[in-house]
Amino acid sequence: MVNYKTLLDEAKAKCVEIGFEPSRAEWLMLDLFRWSKSDFIMHLNDDVSNEHLSLFNTAKKRMLTGEPIQYIVGFQSFYGETFKVSQHCLIPRPETEEVMLHFFKQLNHGDCVVDIGTGSGNIPVTLKMMDETLEVYATDLYSEPLMIAKENAQLHQADVQFLQGDTLEPLITQGIKVNGLISNPPYIDDDEATLMDDTVLKYEPHNALFAEGKGYKIYEKILEQLPEILLPQAKVVFEIGFKQGPTLKQKINALYPLLDVHIIKDINGNDRIISFEW
Repeated sequence: MVNYKTLLDEAKAKCVEIGFEPSRAEWLMLDLFRWSKSDFIMHLNDDVSNEHLSLFNTAKKRMLTGEPIQYIVGFQSFYGETFKVSQHCLIPRPETEEVMLHFFKQLNHGDCVVDIGTGSGNIPVTLKMMDETLEVYATDLYSEPLMIAKENAQLHQADVQFLQGDTLEPLITQGIKVNGLISNPPYIDDDEATLMDDTVLKYEPHNALFAEGKGYKIYEKILEQLPEILLPQAKVVFEIGFKQGPTLKQKINALYPLLDVHIIKDINGNDRIISFEW
């Protein structure tokens, strides 16, 4: 028999051998077994059960190929809550928490809001959990992420209305008007792929990462449709790539010269948010 400490040490050594951070192995074990660090310390010298041994060895093989741990264990944390994820949706990032909070702080109780390109549904579900009076919609072009998003809404007992379709078209079709719009759309230019981590390129869905038109195509489509769904004084917030702020601001003001568009930095000092009031 082998104990948990030995099992983890062997996995860490394999990570180092391949060139990965050894902390990946510890992260995998804790998430796979749904343990805290205290749980691990408590079980450190216990013999590994056959079930845990089989589970960890299978997961370890996937980890050593570079597959993101979130996809292996099937979940990711977002704003302190657990969200189911799959390879059909982007893994929620900590930076997006900042974007979501910036949006939330501008809303009023009872507002009708929408998340465009919702992926796992982490943004609309969290918004609804933070204020149950909000009427929350979310759209996505693809059925697979919408299935995951609906599961996350059910998991957190959040009443979110999900619509399938391209950008704002599902809202326009149904005549839905909103007080707030948030979106973290695909915004990476194909030319920037060489700058990205191999594990992201290999495993995360490219349709959630890359956009044509130097990364601006989805923003442009949303912007053109805004008059059809926004109520007066509606709040609009986009997550952006760190180089996109000035160009996107110019594109917005070219369409709507009177808007006061703000570029806001994240905790790391990078441009992360475009924000304006309609």
